[in-house]
Amino acid sequence: MPPYEYSALVRISAGKRDNDPLTILQFILNALAALGLWSLSLALALIGFFNLAGGESIPGGLLPVFLFVAAGAVCGLLLLPSIVFSLGRIMGKVITINMPDKWWLHPTVWIFALPVVILIGYLVTKIEYLAWIILPFMHILAIGLPVVWFLYLGVRGLRLGSPQRMWGVFGSGLVLGPFLIMLAEIFAFGVVTVIGLVLLMRQPVLFQDVINQMEWLMNSTPTPDQMVEKLAPYIAQPPVLFVIFIFAAAIVPLIEEALKPIGVWLLIGREITPAGGFTAGLLSGAGYAFFESLALSSTSEEWIMLVLARSATAVIHILTTGLMGWAMVLAWKQGKYLRLALTYLGMVALHGLWNGITLFTAYTVLAGDLIEDVEMPVLISSLGSIAPFFLGLITIGAFLALIGANRGFRESQSNRLDEDTALISTSEL
Repeated sequence: MPPYEYSALVRISAGKRDNDPLTILQFILNALAALGLWSLSLALALIGFFNLAGGESIPGGLLPVFLFVAAGAVCGLLLLPSIVFSLGRIMGKVITINMPDKWWLHPTVWIFALPVVILIGYLVTKIEYLAWIILPFMHILAIGLPVVWFLYLGVRGLRLGSPQRMWGVFGSGLVLGPFLIMLAEIFAFGVVTVIGLVLLMRQPVLFQDVINQMEWLMNSTPTPDQMVEKLAPYIAQPPVLFVIFIFAAAIVPLIEEALKPIGVWLLIGREITPAGGFTAGLLSGAGYAFFESLALSSTSEEWIMLVLARSATAVIHILTTGLMGWAMVLAWKQGKYLRLALTYLGMVALHGLWNGITLFTAYTVLAGDLIEDVEMPVLISSLGSIAPFFLGLITIGAFLALIGANRGFRESQSNRLDEDTALISTSEL
């Protein structure tokens, strides 16, 4: 079969049919995920439009609905390359995409558009009839541009493997990782909740008060602010704060750092180098960072602060998952399991530090704005006030570490190429 070219960008030629179970699994899971995301987006869009047409409102407003619609639709679109490449391999087609080498397509050029995107997004949040139309597009760009740029800084000059592997790993981080993490965290939260209820039952008065608040939540449709205001006095109690801190700064990082590199886990037994594990980890981490940031910032309240905070979180996720991918391949190929364990604990510690400092900030705001009669300890108050400074330092450190890791792997790759060339030249002699 002669190759078929479309606009000099796509080339399809005959190849060998592949019945690799992982390729088939890649196609099935990505196709189902895309259909599920698009179906959910369509359902939410219909709900939003019906409410607009009827002049009705829902708790939290309609804007978050349309932000979720855009997020689901775009995530489904990002799964299409993985679907196409895996289906092509199953059908015995070799698909080649030749992207034009244009300066205006460079990620570093596009990152300069981020301030404009954020400014437009901020302005339209003040105009209700424009916000639900324009903000979803600005939201996708505000979240996506930093993720693409950080990913580029991590993988530039390194081998990414085949397009099928590259998009498959990214798609795994985009949907499979968040799904598994959500299940694991729900289970962990359930265990913690059961333990908390057992302990709470030893205080009948407080237990009955909590039951009354739960009944109020179930029998009404409170806004997020009303829920926070109602639950704030309970959340601010030291034992509850301690449990929240342990869950967010220890249990969550333990779960996420193990499952974020799901795209690398799926490559067990495949031909892959430690540098390939690093790039695969970056791709998986970028997919996870994009999905999580879209999900956690889909609100019009403090939109600009949320998207800026998620940009900082993205570089943490991408870096830690990349280093985990590198350590995982070293363990599989060279038996360096101690290095894997130490890397895992280090990434958990970094993630936990980030979450812990963020909690101090949140508690400071909570106690200062919503709970007037709470006496905040001086230490917590002081830590909460300087927490943004430490978060900024961690972000800068992660950014520099990402650039440094990329440089190190590029030098290693270059040295390996020089050694291979020398061996070939010697054999020819």
